[in-house]
Amino acid sequence: MPGRGDPVLIVALSARALAASAAAAGFRPVALDAFGDLDLREVAVAWARIPVGADWRLSRAALLAAARTLAPPTCPLVYGSGFERDPATLAALARGRPLWGTPPERLRRAKDPFHLARVCRRLGLPHPEVRRTPPADPAGWLVKRRGAAGGAHVRPAAGARPRPDRYFQRRMPGRPCSVLVAGDGRRARALGFAWQRTRPGGFRFRGVTVPRAPPRGSERLFAAAETLAAALGLVGLGSVDFLRHGTRFWVLELNPRPTAALDAFETACDLRLFPLHLAACRGRLPTVLRPRRAAASEIVFAPTTLRLPDEFRWPEGCRDRTPPGTPVPAGAPLCTLLATGPDAAAAEEDLERRRAALYRGIAARVPHDEP
Repeated sequence: MPGRGDPVLIVALSARALAASAAAAGFRPVALDAFGDLDLREVAVAWARIPVGADWRLSRAALLAAARTLAPPTCPLVYGSGFERDPATLAALARGRPLWGTPPERLRRAKDPFHLARVCRRLGLPHPEVRRTPPADPAGWLVKRRGAAGGAHVRPAAGARPRPDRYFQRRMPGRPCSVLVAGDGRRARALGFAWQRTRPGGFRFRGVTVPRAPPRGSERLFAAAETLAAALGLVGLGSVDFLRHGTRFWVLELNPRPTAALDAFETACDLRLFPLHLAACRGRLPTVLRPRRAAASEIVFAPTTLRLPDEFRWPEGCRDRTPPGTPVPAGAPLCTLLATGPDAAAAEEDLERRRAALYRGIAARVPHDEP
């Protein structure tokens, strides 16, 4: 079985965090993603930027061609985000090579909102009501796109019409959070807790904060995450998203693959998570993580349409650094920021300072393209 020193194929919409974790653990990542960021190129032994459509789906033809060219069939596959709506492409990519992660058919079932609702009912886990057709009174309801990730697709249900790729979900109160979990396909273990943050006025995912210790009452969320991940057959690392409101909570979804909280957990714990993912895939569930500090991550979106010049200097704490000359539309991801502190509030304050410094640098040094 492949091990340290061997190549591993890593594919995701953004593959940098997984590739960096794998490289630090002694593997040689071959990375395919939609961005080809500077720091991805620094850690990958080979990489390719895969085109995406308007709906942020990786081009199947380009993806399969790049994998054939850069990664021999003996090279194992680890995947991140980007296949929730297209498990068939994941299956084609994995055909003939070892897959270190949740199999495509289990991914498909986990991301089916109606299958998830049935499993939650069977397990006695609270879950918002879902339906295929608009409610008579749309107040208090959301419309979502099946298999989408990142939250940009979520809208209030008023005026939305039924479509095969849509579903309606009752809106519940609470603060979004997630539990990092590892599974071996039959069992699961909760590893850590993170608060989630969204962009103001919407549902688009912006980042996470990993506190030094989970908030009081999180044991129930940990138990729910383990129960759900085991029932859905998670293999490797994943996360269960919740809404938490006082002593109540609702399950929102299972992400059956390594998630965007990877950076923050690694920074908080001084630990690389790729070996934990691999251990779970091989049937050895890791123990609960023990953060040494709080850590916060945030996706920074371009304030206007721009291209970074060759001489642009990134402030400390920037990851997923966009290559110079790349056109970045207004509102598109520009980089990811990481910050730490003795507690969650301090980490988020540090994050705000770093974001402000980055925006000042952009305003001073980056010419803006015309929209």
